[in-house]
Amino acid sequence: MPASRPSQSAEAARAAAAQAEFNEKKWVWVPDDKDGYLAGWVVHEEDDVGEVVMAAGGEIRKLPLYALSKMNPPKFDRVDDIADLTFLNEASVVHNLRLRYGSGSIYTYSGLFLVAVNPYQTLPLYSDAIVHQYRGKRRDENPPHIFAIAERAWVNMGEERENQSILITGESGAGKTESTKKVIQYLAAIATDAHAPITPSHSQSPSLAGPASFNAMVPTVGLPRSSSFRKHGKATSVSGSGSGFSLNAKARLGLLERQILQANPILEAFGNAQTQRNNNSSRFGKFIRISFSPDGSIAGANIDWYLLEKSRVVVRSEAERSFHVFYQLMEGGGSLKETLLLDGGVEDYEYLNKSRREVDGIDDREEWSLLKNALDTVGFTAAEQLDLFRIVAAVLHIGNIVITSTRSDDAMMPDPSQAERRVLGNRLSTSYLLSARPFTRSLSECSSIASTARWTDRRPSQRS
Repeated sequence: MPASRPSQSAEAARAAAAQAEFNEKKWVWVPDDKDGYLAGWVVHEEDDVGEVVMAAGGEIRKLPLYALSKMNPPKFDRVDDIADLTFLNEASVVHNLRLRYGSGSIYTYSGLFLVAVNPYQTLPLYSDAIVHQYRGKRRDENPPHIFAIAERAWVNMGEERENQSILITGESGAGKTESTKKVIQYLAAIATDAHAPITPSHSQSPSLAGPASFNAMVPTVGLPRSSSFRKHGKATSVSGSGSGFSLNAKARLGLLERQILQANPILEAFGNAQTQRNNNSSRFGKFIRISFSPDGSIAGANIDWYLLEKSRVVVRSEAERSFHVFYQLMEGGGSLKETLLLDGGVEDYEYLNKSRREVDGIDDREEWSLLKNALDTVGFTAAEQLDLFRIVAAVLHIGNIVITSTRSDDAMMPDPSQAERRVLGNRLSTSYLLSARPFTRSLSECSSIASTARWTDRRPSQRS
């Protein structure tokens, strides 16, 4: 359009001016304790030392030449793939990521890898329209995105008939949890598209040309669970007309896909916590397997978890919280709290009141509703959910049991009935309460505890 020509010409003129200025000097990156790297140009070199004029302020610094990093021409600013840089050094990589992040591009390729910079805010990058944009496209046809990585894995699986792996790694707060959810979101969306996909612009296996979806008669309530979510038997496909993305994403998802997606709120409630660097830090590692049928539909999934930070339940930094589920239950539990004998609030429980209780941007009551909905979708029955939260409540009650020592350094419980009331009390089952009494009575009789490196032996003290 005529209106866009002046803008394009102005942009080209600015680029030409920047390139001309760059060519006049020997530009380098100078390490800086505060800003990481600063731009400057070398005006004199003697032996192994260079004299550099800093672009910001004109300060002159003398540094060893090995500490300086060559700068790429301006035409490489905001390049999609770091591997395209002429000078591939740390300073140039950081500079390119900074420029892209400042312009709203949080994703950048680095060869076969994708670098994601956490924006710490919600961005409109994961809608149905964006899924459609990356479906069946080559990597270079769209800007860098995690959907492109998931698409490449999907296509490779169909073409090579081999398992594919996507490794998501980074330091705390880098966005690993959210990136994992986006990969699952994309795979669930493209695997449940009931209509013929758009003709891909790269080669694709014929067996994946028409991915199946779940039958519309699939019930909306949860199915019985096993160690993994699994759809038995052959995949059922249905036909339809119109655009494959004319339906809302949630309307297209079958029960199995929704169960896979809804596993995340459960894992996060029981395995994630607020830390000083991250409000939703995963305190465990996980390995997620998603299995596909030959026609491209999801056949099942299972999740393995590793190295849960169990010590966080009893002790943590004052600036951090315990696992989310404790605060969600205390904030949104309602009548369930009475059933679990949870009186009062977070401040009344020793395992919770010694550290941070609330986090900006996290609504524990809302998160409780999401957790309950997720449990229903995955297939936990009401009885199973009650047993689950009874264990959570028991942990809080255990923290409030008082243990003191006698003059002879023996451990004792001043009020033995406290264990019965706090830990094993159950208003719903009289027989359960009666069966607990022998245990609590044995606790009160154990006035001496002998301990070794291999076992702990509880026995009544003997008087001489």
